[in-house]
Order: sequence, then C-alpha cells, then structure tokens
Amino acid sequence: MKAPLLLTMLAILPDIVLAGVNYNDHHLLLDQNLSNADAEASPYLFNQVQEALAAINRSQATPSDTITLDIAPGVYWVDDPDDPAIRRVSSNSEGTPYGFRLKCPNLRIVGQSDNPEDVVLACNRGQTQGAIGNFTMFYIDAHNIEASNVTFGNYCSVDLVYPRDPRLNRPRRANAIVQAQLIHTNANFVKASNCRFISRLNLCPFSGVRRALFSDCHFECTDDALEGAAIYQRCHFEFFSSKPFWGTPDFGAVFIDCKIDTHVRGTQYFCKTRGGINLIRTQIRQLDGEEIRVVPCYGTNDAPCYYSEVTLNGHPLKIEGATDITELPLLEAFTVDNLLHGPLPTHMRLSPVGQRTLNEDEDTRPLQIQFFCWNGQPAKRRIGSDAIISATMPSGLTAATRLHLTPQLDAAPGFARKPSLKIDRKKGIVHLDYQLNVDGNDMSHVTWYRFSMTDKSDTVAVRHGLTADASCYAISPADAGYRLMACVTPKLDITHTGTRVAVQTEAPIGRNIAAAKGEESSLTTDFHDVPIRFQPKLQAGCWTFDAFKPADTQTYNWLPQPHNAWFYGHGVDGAAGSIGLNEATKGARAFYTPARKSCKLMTAKLLIAPAKTAGQGFGSATGQYLDIGVKFDAKTLTGYALRIRRTPDYDRAVVMQLVRYQDGIVSPIGDEKVYSSYLTSCEITVMSDGKELSATASHNGDILTLSAPIQSSAADDSHCTFYMQHTGSTGASASLIERVELEWK
Repeated sequence: MKAPLLLTMLAILPDIVLAGVNYNDHHLLLDQNLSNADAEASPYLFNQVQEALAAINRSQATPSDTITLDIAPGVYWVDDPDDPAIRRVSSNSEGTPYGFRLKCPNLRIVGQSDNPEDVVLACNRGQTQGAIGNFTMFYIDAHNIEASNVTFGNYCSVDLVYPRDPRLNRPRRANAIVQAQLIHTNANFVKASNCRFISRLNLCPFSGVRRALFSDCHFECTDDALEGAAIYQRCHFEFFSSKPFWGTPDFGAVFIDCKIDTHVRGTQYFCKTRGGINLIRTQIRQLDGEEIRVVPCYGTNDAPCYYSEVTLNGHPLKIEGATDITELPLLEAFTVDNLLHGPLPTHMRLSPVGQRTLNEDEDTRPLQIQFFCWNGQPAKRRIGSDAIISATMPSGLTAATRLHLTPQLDAAPGFARKPSLKIDRKKGIVHLDYQLNVDGNDMSHVTWYRFSMTDKSDTVAVRHGLTADASCYAISPADAGYRLMACVTPKLDITHTGTRVAVQTEAPIGRNIAAAKGEESSLTTDFHDVPIRFQPKLQAGCWTFDAFKPADTQTYNWLPQPHNAWFYGHGVDGAAGSIGLNEATKGARAFYTPARKSCKLMTAKLLIAPAKTAGQGFGSATGQYLDIGVKFDAKTLTGYALRIRRTPDYDRAVVMQLVRYQDGIVSPIGDEKVYSSYLTSCEITVMSDGKELSATASHNGDILTLSAPIQSSAADDSHCTFYMQHTGSTGASASLIERVELEWK
C-alpha cells in the first residue's frame, strides 16, 4: 500500500493541491487508495469510480470546457461484478444496457502510470451473461474525448489479470464468447494513446465516433469489434477470429506501423461487410506460423483498399482485393497529420449521374473519356446486370461505384389465344394452354390457386413459376372438391410485364381423379416453386407461413411480423452461395399439412445453411432456437421436435435436444447434446414411429445422433403435419433452408 496522501487546502482558491496538481471542478482525481475522510474532504477527490463519474455529469461545463479525470493505479469496477441482478435495457438507452452514461462537452481520462495495465476501468457483463442485451460499459455523450494510460476492459469472456496486485485478479464470468462491449459515443473526435482495449466479441472501443486516432494502443477482440472510422498508429492487435470489423466507411480504417497477431487459420478478413481497409508498414503474424490469406472484406467489396510494405510472418505480403501503393504518390497521403487535417486526398467518390448534386460555383475538372465497342451492332439485352465502374488517378487514388444496368424493354405482350385449362384425367394433370401475340422467349409467370367458395374467399396459392416449369399442375389428393385457378402474367425476356389473366376449372376436381393419386406419402421441395407469402390457413396439401412468439421467449423484447415472415432468396455470410427459404422476422413459423389422415411413421430431412460461420447458429443465446417438428397437430401445437439452440455456454456450437410439444408447452425428452458442425450443408433428420423419437445431424462426417422412447396414443397417429419455428435473428444470423424432404408411412 502506498503512504497516506498529504492534502493541502489553498486559502484563496477552492482547489486541492496534490503532488503539484490543482484539482478543481474541471480537474478531478480518482484514487481507490484514498481514505473515506480524504475523499469526503473535497468535492474533487474520489475513491469510488461511480462517484467520480457522477461528478462529471454534475459539472456545469460550457461547450468549450474540458473535464479531466486523473485515475491512480487500481482496478475500478464501473459496474458491480458481484451484483446478481441482471442488467436490462433502460428506457433511454436505445436497446443497449449501459454500465454508466457520461455527458460532458470535452473529456480527458488520464491514467497516472506509464503502464496502462496499472489503471483498469472494468466491467464483466455481456449478452446473456449478467445482462439481457449487449452490455456496454460506457455511453459517452461528448464532443471530443482523450484517453491515455488506461485499460478499458469487459471481462465477461476473458480473465482479468492485474500484475501490479494479483489479489485483484478475477476470472471471466463465462467461457462462452458473447457480445461484451466497452464504449459507445457520439463524439466528433477521439484520441487515445497508450491504452488497452480488452474484450472479445463486439469490443467497441468508442464505437460511433466520427473520427478517431489510436496511438500505441493494444486491442484484443474477435468479430464486429473495431471502430471503422479510425486511424491506428503503432498499435498492437490480437485477433481471435477472422472479421474484426463489421464494416468501415468508404475512406476506411487505416493501420500505420502496426503489429497484428492472429489466431486465425485459412483466411484473415478484416470486414464482415464492405469497407475500406488501408495497411501501411504493418506486420501480420499468424501465431502458429501458418501461411494464411489476407483479404480486406468477406464477400464483394467496391470500397477502395490500399497497402504498402505489409508482411506476413516476416515475408512480403500481397493483399487480395487491395492496391499496392508502395511506388505510387498516394503513399505520401497516408500520414497521421494528412489523414486528420492535410490537403492530400485519400478517398475519391465516384457517383452515378442523378445521385449527386453539382454546384456551379464549385471547381470542376473535365474528364477525358474514351468509349470502346465490343459488338459491331447493339443487341437487345434480355436481363439486367450489375457492373462496377472504377476510376484511377495518376497518384494511385481509386474509386468505384456499383451500377445496375437494365435493358431497354419492348411493350408488354398480350394473348393471341387466351389462357385455358385442360384436365388429363388419366394422368391426373391440369394443362395450361395459351399463346402470346408476339414471338420470343416466353418468361410469363404462372401462379396456381385452389379455392372452393364462390367468392374465392378461401383461395390459397399452391404453386408458382415461369411457364416452362409451371404450365402443368399435378393433381394431388388435397385438390378433391376444390376448383383450380391459374393466373398468367404475360412477358417475354425483352418486354415489360403485361396484364395478368386468370382462368379456372369449370368444376371442382373430382374425388375419383384425386383419389387415383392415393394418400400423400412424400414431399421434396427446395421452395423455388412454393409461393412464399403470408398464408395462415391450415389446409391439406398446403404450406402455412406466418410468425409466432412462443411462450418460452416472452422474457425477450421482440415482436413477430407474420405478414413478412419468410422469403425465398440467397443466403449471406456462411450461407453465401446457397438459395432457399430464409427467415425474415424473429418467430418465423411454417407448417406443411399433408393430404392424408394418419401415419405411423414420419420422417423429415432438411438441408440447412446457417449464416453463422463458427457453428453457433444464432445471433445470441437469448431464447434463439430452431424447432423441427414431426407428427404435429398444428391447431393445438402438439407433437414432437428437435430443438437446435444457442446457449450461453458455447460460442462455437449449438445444443440439440429432443422435445415434446403439448398444447404449445415444450418439455425436453432426453439429454442435451453439443454439436459444433451446425454449418452450411448440415443435414438434419427427425423421425418418429410412435415408439421412438430420433434425430441425426450430419456435416462433413461429423455425425450426432439423439433418440428417446416416447409413448404415443392412437390420437398421435392422426398428427401428420411438419413444423418449423425459428426464434433467432435474421440476416447474418439466419438458418437458410435449402431443401425439405418429408415421408409418411
């Protein structure tokens, strides 16, 4: 322990003089070794971090004033780590639970040691670990912020090690890597020097700042962690996963004379989405000495990226998707002074005409444009296409913009022979026949509907597609007693879309025709021909699409959007390159009701492409799961399912468990099992034969099996519906359903 501090009160000014420093209402001291008597003797001295922060909020500083907080060595818990209460979103925190909200025009935080490990501002909460929401230590409302000689740490997923006094060490709250954040701010500028920023997922060192300069700082993080509008000078990074930025502005994050240590194998990306990444004289080291790819962004990126004198494991590195400016004049622009307030540009914007307003008083520079023609004569384009237009200055400065080019289309076609339907009773097929009034490649769209009411109030879309695929409709047992209607929207590949025309069968489909097909025994779909739209009706031979918030998710604040629950399209991130059924809202739910009255055995086999790339499947462990159900009664929500969910215990795996639904209440059957290969092209099989419920997960040879005995009744055999319920986040946390195969016996 250090010797007691001697305090001298000045007779004229209300300042406190301590070690030659005047402490006053604009200059405060936080020292956990101060006695209570010393701290209470002055309004400028504190031994509790919350009291010092509250004093900053109470200060009546003008917009030009700066409040300085000196912090003596010690570990200061901004949020009580021993408080068992769960931190939740307050009414004014815009969806994020904060440890402390600071408001000050201009703020300086200065650690009183040259070693930032000696001065620690700490918390240890994260999503599902002591908090509901992405717990963040600070929100700072300020114009300018400076920080030096301080460690900002969220020790939710990482141990606090304090070499100065090991008695203050503290183990992490949990082993799972969850969103555990440091600082959000709306500041115009942040300058941090000789600081440490410690967490893992969603580090957020002054996230939200317009521009930041980090000098001689240390960062430890996984994904979605770093501030994109920042210059990093002589900083050290330890990357535990492959995408430390969510994205960056077009002018990009800049690394100058930095060192990056990475645990990543394969490919080290910087951005999860798009953005500029600029690396100048930066050393990258794979900590196992392996050769890896270094790529600025995961996926397509049209933001410019530059590099110069970058090494990997001590050897010169060529960065894919970036421009080497070592021999170009542009390199001179990548200095801290120029990046902050110099005249040399490091970013050029290229905008399509019509998306930018030009001022006639501004300086302009004419461009010399040369056109190239690859075809002797223009041809009519049939489909639109994307193009990236780029421009390069002699200095090496580049810019690009993405354009979508659409063809010039002819007038919409009509019908030379109006649509009609013809039933082939022997084969059980309805044929759609028509003829357009112009020749060409027919791209007309057809949607088939089923209805029984004269006012068509019970109409349900059952199939759709282009004419080439959808001009014939195979009658199913579910069609008995219903009329069929085909709606045709005429179009050629080089024309606009015409007016839709509907045609229907003259009479309901006879039961003898439908019965000839027998009971429905199987279904296979990749959803390309399934109308994906809000459809709440439970009808045999139909998909039901809606959204629902189950009872076991009521703790979490979200609302389902049933009218926009699913869509058919391409996946993202880990599901990039896959196409199928995607969730569009939390709570997305789907049923398939077969055209049969009972079954002894039902099997569902799904091919799934999760967007998450580490095997965790879902955005967070906040009641997020996917249930795959068989032998279900959709009206009462009774049946059996496999539940795939993310838990707080694992950040690179999911937990799978067999469950029983009884009137919407879910209870487990058997034990949970951990599965770390819930990745793209994961095959999930769920089966119930009335005596046993079983499930299998398989991906690249990693197979997990679950089984449990069940006691079913005769009533259970009448339950034949397939069921899916997804309560996870969408987009980059979705589970794309590539294919569903169902079988009943």
